[in-house]
Amino acid sequence: MLRDKLARGLKILTDQRYRQFYTQRRIRGVPSRERTADSLARRLPAFKATSDMSEQTAVLKDRGYLFLDGLISSNQLQSMRKFFSENKCADPYRPELGQFVAPGNAPPQTHVAFFPNETVIRAPHAVEIANDPKVLSIVSGFLGAKPTISYMTAWWSMPNKDGKAEQAEQFHRDVDDIRFVKLFCYLTDVDETSGPHMFVPGSQNVDKLTTIRRYEDREIVQAFGADSLCTFTGKAGTAFLENTYGFHRGVPPRAKPRLLFQVLYSLRNSIYGPEKPAGKIGANGIPSGIDPFINRVYLSAD
Repeated sequence: MLRDKLARGLKILTDQRYRQFYTQRRIRGVPSRERTADSLARRLPAFKATSDMSEQTAVLKDRGYLFLDGLISSNQLQSMRKFFSENKCADPYRPELGQFVAPGNAPPQTHVAFFPNETVIRAPHAVEIANDPKVLSIVSGFLGAKPTISYMTAWWSMPNKDGKAEQAEQFHRDVDDIRFVKLFCYLTDVDETSGPHMFVPGSQNVDKLTTIRRYEDREIVQAFGADSLCTFTGKAGTAFLENTYGFHRGVPPRAKPRLLFQVLYSLRNSIYGPEKPAGKIGANGIPSGIDPFINRVYLSAD
């Protein structure tokens, strides 16, 4: 424990990403976070939208989530699912299990299995989907500035016998940046038995339960009401944007594994992304013509 605290302290001293991350987490109230985010956004580059997505942005701001029809084609879906079914991943909470190919060769103790940044950036269509013009227009309107793709990830959620919720499977608020939004893409069919995502619409704008911790279901029901909980099921290819400062969780799969691709759009870079770019725009299958500023965390321009 002491070693972990010392390591984190060193990171804060030497890595600007960590200083930004832990500083903004100390700002708890929703009004204070919004004022700070507005001030930061005004100092960042503006995004020139190719289409008017103001109506969709307004829904995202108010409700906290927005479904995106037709974002992923069937060919893209098949290619991505094949890629993530052939490359190694690991359960970060059980490092002793090592790396493995999921879902077929996942050890029985596996709960979740994430892919490293260097793998995700090579996934077919990942960068293309993250840079979809309509998505970027909505995201930029939400953020109030040109977004930064600060983290791209994918992971398997595996069925477990006891169905016990662990880590992000308990209700919580994400506090990844002072303002951010995430793109969720189901790469497998997700029903009630395969780990659907749950969200409390509007909770991102409510200034209560702002202490950073995991919350029990009863606490969320008591604060927002039983009817406030929304469960997102859908066929493979289902995609939605969500302000995960609002309360959310992943339901533990009971019968079938779930594969999910996710993109974090924020005002600044994140501690979760790579320390230096892992690829180059226009090389090795990476699309050309995408915005260097938006993609600077993962991709270099030359």
